[in-house]
Amino acid sequence: MQKPVGYNKQRAAELMEKQDLDILFISSPLNVYYTTGLPMLHSAPNPILEALSNIYPNFSIIHRNGDVTLVHWIGFASVEEFCWVDNAIPVFTREWLPDTLTMELQSLDLVGCKAGVESDAPKFLLDLITSEDLKMQVQECDEVMKNLRLVKTDEEVARLTRSAEITQKVINSCLGILKEGLTDNELIDFARLEMMKEGADDWNHFTIRFGDSDPEAPGIGRALQRGEIVRLDLGSMYKGYAADLNKHAIIGTADEESKQVLAELASLQNYYEQNIKPGVNINELNEAAFEWAGENLPSGASYAMGHSIGLQVEDSHLFGSFGAPDIEFEENMVFEIEAWMGYQDIQLGVEDLYVVTADGCKRLSSLTPDIHEID
Repeated sequence: MQKPVGYNKQRAAELMEKQDLDILFISSPLNVYYTTGLPMLHSAPNPILEALSNIYPNFSIIHRNGDVTLVHWIGFASVEEFCWVDNAIPVFTREWLPDTLTMELQSLDLVGCKAGVESDAPKFLLDLITSEDLKMQVQECDEVMKNLRLVKTDEEVARLTRSAEITQKVINSCLGILKEGLTDNELIDFARLEMMKEGADDWNHFTIRFGDSDPEAPGIGRALQRGEIVRLDLGSMYKGYAADLNKHAIIGTADEESKQVLAELASLQNYYEQNIKPGVNINELNEAAFEWAGENLPSGASYAMGHSIGLQVEDSHLFGSFGAPDIEFEENMVFEIEAWMGYQDIQLGVEDLYVVTADGCKRLSSLTPDIHEID
């Protein structure tokens, strides 16, 4: 039997107690993996469970004490090799669920209990737990799972660090092939192969901009021209955990305005980094950072974003222009600190990976914020 990668039984029990939940049903593939180890990931050696999830149900049940029960497709016979749950219930199709699960929950005296579900829970599951046999009182529990995944284990930090290392190497390799006439398709193909060569299990995103092209939609055959600023915003996946790093380059020489913009954004990023430590209120720091930026960044309007990163590239937003929760930083929170500003008709930005340590904040990535110039 495996040990949990990120799941913390005690923290789960505390969060459920806070919301007064007797039981919690987890149905989204990522959270099923997070709570049980069942390989519901696209980056799994065989992502068949994700591929068949539209037909065969897999979900987990968290009990009030943090114990987890796994309900899984009966065709997956390797639960003990991949998962850390004490109780696993095999089912074949959705039609098997009512009798099997109803008997299990009735035996635990959970009829009429308070049940948490994810906001995207499938209807067949909602119908079952609110049936006349179970009569559960249902409420949405997305905040429980978001807060549970917010603080990472040492193993999760190690995986995120490795994913960032792979992504950095790929970005540096991409810088080495940039030239006039290179197409975005050629660059994506190269980056994809480099990620696999460096040890990634999968790729998360290729957000690439040539000049004024749409960075969210590369792959149209756009050819790079001299004088265009390139944005390389890439992310690999390592053992299920994502990376998200950004670097700019240009064929030619960057002008002083663009250099100044990036220098100012790096200073905003640094302000957050220098003021983050356990116990600091996230919302209060965010307000202080906005005030500091207004007084110290002369080039114009900038915006920041801090997003937790883990199984998803943006687990949740922590701080920045989208707002910040009224909670405190905790050790082993892992997140991106991004800062962006308009330059001519594009956006320039910096984006790096950080972890909260026992007494501060440590940067885990090492790309420089300048524009890489290519002769």
